[in-house]
Amino acid sequence: MGTVTKRQTKDGTTRYRAQVRVQRQGYPEFKQSKTFSKKSLAEDWIKRTEAEIELHPEKMLNPAVQIKHKTLREFIFQYLEEADSFARTKTGALQHIASLDISEKNIYSLTRQDFSDYAIMRRKGDPVKGTDGVAPATILKDLSHIKAVIVHAEFVWGEPLETVLIEFEKAMSGLQKSRIVTRSKQRDRLPTAEELQMLTNYFYKSWKRVKNSTPMHLIMWFALYTARREDELCSLRLDDYDDLNSQWLVRDAKNPNGSLGNHKYAHMEPRAINMIDEFMKPEVRDRMLALGYDKNILIPVNTRTVSTYFTRACNACGISDLRFHDLRHEAATRYAEDGFTIPQLQTITLHESWNTLKRYVNLKKRGIRLEFEEAIRVAEDNYNSYYKEWSKKQRYMALVDKSDAFEDEGVINVEFDFIKKHLDLFIEIHQNNKYFKRLHVNKLNSNNPFAWDNSNSRFVAHDIQLAWEDWFTENGKVDWDELPEGSTHFGIRDLTLVKKLKTRTYVWEASIQGWIDSFGQYLIDDKHVEK
Repeated sequence: MGTVTKRQTKDGTTRYRAQVRVQRQGYPEFKQSKTFSKKSLAEDWIKRTEAEIELHPEKMLNPAVQIKHKTLREFIFQYLEEADSFARTKTGALQHIASLDISEKNIYSLTRQDFSDYAIMRRKGDPVKGTDGVAPATILKDLSHIKAVIVHAEFVWGEPLETVLIEFEKAMSGLQKSRIVTRSKQRDRLPTAEELQMLTNYFYKSWKRVKNSTPMHLIMWFALYTARREDELCSLRLDDYDDLNSQWLVRDAKNPNGSLGNHKYAHMEPRAINMIDEFMKPEVRDRMLALGYDKNILIPVNTRTVSTYFTRACNACGISDLRFHDLRHEAATRYAEDGFTIPQLQTITLHESWNTLKRYVNLKKRGIRLEFEEAIRVAEDNYNSYYKEWSKKQRYMALVDKSDAFEDEGVINVEFDFIKKHLDLFIEIHQNNKYFKRLHVNKLNSNNPFAWDNSNSRFVAHDIQLAWEDWFTENGKVDWDELPEGSTHFGIRDLTLVKKLKTRTYVWEASIQGWIDSFGQYLIDDKHVEK
């Protein structure tokens, strides 16, 4: 009567599914199953269930005697545990559904009214809980996820849910006719040439001014020439590039039936290949690898970083309703304007369905288009012009600030005692050193050559700051016991505390007395002491 089936999840964990089936004359067919981490537990459960049937056949085999009760939440969590890994959006949507009222209901007694009430609640929102209403397309996705759980429970676990599925379909029919749920509208937002230039200027300026920044100006144009999504861009392996045939293997390409193992070659047009050369330039490659990600990836950057930086840049430039994914539509539109057929477009975009690509065919050209070469030339000219004025202004302000600072008799304020002791010792040793005074102090012509900038945690005078860094490197000792737990590096230049993990770098923020994720924007150099 009972069987144990061994199953292996994607992460390599072995699970054992125990199932008991009983067909006895005069009773309906009995099915019950449960999953365990050990085979012995599964076998024990089968023995207990069979013993219960033997002792109380009426109670166990006759559903009229005992009504089953399991919540939708239980089914959702079991579904997520047993099924293959889903995309982050589907997993997140199911977890959200499991937190709502409908998940508390008995799944065996769900009716069309329950599904309809859920859809209407999601559409209007809940003022009491402070949740906003969502679009009809979002509700449709939610209901499709719920249906997937019910179908899986019936077909795989043998749960008697035929009636629930009928109720679901009737609810869907009514909701669609009343347009409470609808398919998402086809998005047609494309970036203009002016917007592309503004973004290129913004990203290039950031790249030039911040040493440990991300080359978003290159990533944006590479996405536009390859039609790749963010996660695909950040997972292109260098050894998957076939330069002989101008194609790149895209691993786990998005697919409605599951992305895992769906590896496909994407064709690279000449402009895309030129962008690859830009990424492989030593000055660009070295700066990207310094962020600490996988050196075997063309763009070793976190996917979320790309999306976040693009959104932030659009806001800064005053560009509304533009998403990174719109660059993929722009790519397909450009190639269609160039006369590419649907099969040719498919080799680039890797769309499964031709229907998705039909809207790009027979498009009229939009006239002159902005290309990377022109955009980056304008960005360079814009930055050089801006930097000259900015540098001139900064030098003037620095002179004023330094003059004021040298007249300031304020005390040195630092967070940790051992740093204060080292600073006091450094000043004591050097302020009466004739050679040091002749070399550094005298030329400052100041009453306070060792003036300290508390806001930036450094000496005001550049020469004194360099002397301090060299002195601490040779003579200083970090008191790790005094520093916050988890500290791995101490920055001599600006007294920064760092917690370096395998994939994350955190910086200590004194104002909140806690660690803040640097999101790959903090570089550990030779002016840091490692624990």
